[in-house]
Amino acid sequence: MASPVSPQNLHAQQAERYIQLFNNSGVGIFIVDKERLIVEANAAFCKIFGYAHEEIIHQSALSLHLSYAAYVNFAEIAFNKVRQNEALNLKYRFKHKDGHVLWLRIAGDSIPSNEEVLWTITDITSTVEAQEKLKNSEELLRNAEAISHLGSWEIDLATQALTWSDEMYRIYGESRETFTPTLEFFDRYLDDEDAKRVRILNQQAIFSGKTEKIDYIIRRKNGDNVFISTQRKALYGDDGRPLKLVGTSLDVTQLKENERRIHHLNKELHEEVKRQLNTLREKDKQLQFQSRLAQMGEMLSMIAHQWRQPLSAISATTGFLSMKLLLEEFEAKVFTQEIQHIEEYASHLSQTIDDFRNFFNPIRHKEEVSLEAVVEKTLTIIQPILDAQGICVHTSFSSQEAFLSCKNELGQVLLNLIKNAQDAFEETLSLRPTLHLITCKDTHFLYLIVKDNAGGIPEAIKTKIFDAYFSTKFDKGGTGVGLSMSKTIVEEHCQGELLVENDDEGAIFTIKIPRKDN
Repeated sequence: MASPVSPQNLHAQQAERYIQLFNNSGVGIFIVDKERLIVEANAAFCKIFGYAHEEIIHQSALSLHLSYAAYVNFAEIAFNKVRQNEALNLKYRFKHKDGHVLWLRIAGDSIPSNEEVLWTITDITSTVEAQEKLKNSEELLRNAEAISHLGSWEIDLATQALTWSDEMYRIYGESRETFTPTLEFFDRYLDDEDAKRVRILNQQAIFSGKTEKIDYIIRRKNGDNVFISTQRKALYGDDGRPLKLVGTSLDVTQLKENERRIHHLNKELHEEVKRQLNTLREKDKQLQFQSRLAQMGEMLSMIAHQWRQPLSAISATTGFLSMKLLLEEFEAKVFTQEIQHIEEYASHLSQTIDDFRNFFNPIRHKEEVSLEAVVEKTLTIIQPILDAQGICVHTSFSSQEAFLSCKNELGQVLLNLIKNAQDAFEETLSLRPTLHLITCKDTHFLYLIVKDNAGGIPEAIKTKIFDAYFSTKFDKGGTGVGLSMSKTIVEEHCQGELLVENDDEGAIFTIKIPRKDN
């Protein structure tokens, strides 16, 4: 028979058990006195806070708190209440030895005999941080949905329960507090055709396993129409059976409205462009007509100069023959010679008309021509006027190379440049007006240079003279078409360039034409 255990031994055994339980518990345990000094702590406590046992014993609990304010606050909400024998179990933030934050579940119990408090702690930092991350993720998702107007939803295929995100309630104009979404109620937002399309697509998504898309219009209870673009996909269990249908719904009402406005604005813009083009065409017709009238006036003036001398000669010859008849000094040989002269003068007049008609022929076709030939043909038209105004013309030819171009158009460009120089001479009242017509070439280009001594083009307008409808001679019937059209002819019809610059004497216009081999 075993001998009975003495009270002393029993007490010792119990004490040993308590020590073993204290030291080996997976829960952190520590004891503080009424001054909140740590008088005992187990291994789990030391591991949670990162201290060695000797580092923390007899130290103030202040070292466990994030700040002195947190230390004082804990006394008010926990320490003092436990000392008054109130049960306590709360979640609170503490500080690890290395400074990082610890979230602990802490419970306390009073030890009245020693005026001490025994605390038990459990580290819940990872749980709290995971909950915080989840909370932040959910908040981020809610904000993202609100910003993008993209709601999410899911249908439990077993229960047919429908779950909406917060944004779905906004899209459908409902409140989470007063409305519970159901598949049956969902159909009320759609017309019959769209409701049928949605049901078919849901089944298609379940069987296909693919993301299925559909657009439709819902009508909110306040009567507003909302354009919705949705996607849905089925989720399956391990056995391959469909569990849920998840999807997103995007409010594209504003996008549709913007598309409608853009379409309307494009239509209005198209109509306005048509109106403006028609207006410009009318202005072009008027300007072209005015330009044609001006050209006709110039052409008639040039014809008059060409005809003045032969007409005077014809008049003088007929006067001479009339006088001979009156004096009855008729000589057949003399009459025959004079009549022959009249025929020559008439032939010259006819040839002049042909030259002008060919020069201003609107039919455009390319042919082999040289810059020198263009200059000579143009001078036959304008030379009498230049002579009459005392304008001296010097030519210097060193190109002498044929190229393919519209001869008449190029001649009209040169005529326009000469006429501009003629007008400049009139405006500046040049004492010795001189015009230089020069041809030359380099490796890649042929050049026709028209140079005058009329003072040059003012710098303020030099960059504008090739602009359509720009003219310094509107008060004299100018249309602003000449130089603009000349530049178009040279650059688009002849694939060249028309350039302008000034020197000390006047303006220099250069027609630059690519050589045939370039």
